[in-house]
Amino acid sequence: MARANRRDLSFATFNLFNLQAVGGLTYGNTPPFPDDAEGRAAYARKIEWSAAQLKLLDAEVIGFQELWSAEALREVFQAAGLEDSYDIVARDAPGPGQPQVALAVRKGEDGAAQLLPGADWVAGFPDDFRFDGLRETDGAEEEITVTISEFSRPVLMARLQPTGTRPKPPEVAVYVAHLKSKGPARLSFRNAPDVLDTWPTITKSAVSHIRRVMEAGALRAMLDAEMKREDEGLSPTVVMGDLNDGSQAITTELISAEPGYRVIEKSRAGERSDAGLYSVERLQQLRSLRHVYYTYIFRNKMESLDHILVSEEFYDHARKRLWSFREMEVINDHLSRDGKTERAQTGASDHGLVRAYFDWNPMPDDLTS
Repeated sequence: MARANRRDLSFATFNLFNLQAVGGLTYGNTPPFPDDAEGRAAYARKIEWSAAQLKLLDAEVIGFQELWSAEALREVFQAAGLEDSYDIVARDAPGPGQPQVALAVRKGEDGAAQLLPGADWVAGFPDDFRFDGLRETDGAEEEITVTISEFSRPVLMARLQPTGTRPKPPEVAVYVAHLKSKGPARLSFRNAPDVLDTWPTITKSAVSHIRRVMEAGALRAMLDAEMKREDEGLSPTVVMGDLNDGSQAITTELISAEPGYRVIEKSRAGERSDAGLYSVERLQQLRSLRHVYYTYIFRNKMESLDHILVSEEFYDHARKRLWSFREMEVINDHLSRDGKTERAQTGASDHGLVRAYFDWNPMPDDLTS
């Protein structure tokens, strides 16, 4: 989509559905693309399909999940004819069962923001985010200790400098995340405690949810440190990725800090939220006559797992607004009832892709006081 202003920004999130090189492993000992004629042909189809989605997205900033091979992602950009159009931050998975997230930012004169040096993956929770010997004072009044201290998939944090000098926009912090799925955790049965022998299914599911909640809390702690800096009045922040829960799930609301949305003219909701993040799903729903948002189908149930969350600098009614929301789109036709067959034939993702546009449109000075 053509930009009306060079400072207009667009963000997209793209779950690559286990993009791995030919012969490389993802989970288990069987490569998704074996090094034979059939495997290489399937890999070529996946590259072609993924490249087509890149061109369709046409976004300034794209976050990726389920990447195993950085070179495979570069091949996608090459197939799309975009290898010279984006700065790519990507790395190989360190081993089986450890997919990575990645980022691409449009560069050069066509880009609306420059990727700044220092982008990196954060594996560990903040040092002071530890649940060690917490004691409830109501109800059960039990002691709680949770020893989870790392993200199952490290979070990628980067900074962008938007285009323009009059005035010069502040840096934008971007987080690409892929939280633990709702699927049962893979647990070792070697010397397993009784609960795993007696209640294996329940235990694996409970561990999965506990980990996702802890990851959401740790990410929120990182965001608080970023967004509540007292020495700066502005801290534009974007979180995007596969959060593996719906927009109103506990984990997603924990990450967003549940800011207020203005839906009534006289309301003051949303005028200020130093730490809150606004869901582009909700922003689109508030202006649509009818809107259906889903990025994943499991057992015929449509779910919204992939999200873009933005700070008050991107919220229409915030006093600190710099960009206003234009629109959000979900690319999900490949998730139809025949989607499983299509994915096998074309290499399509099992997630929908989300894209959101924001226009450079600072709040007028006479409306900020």
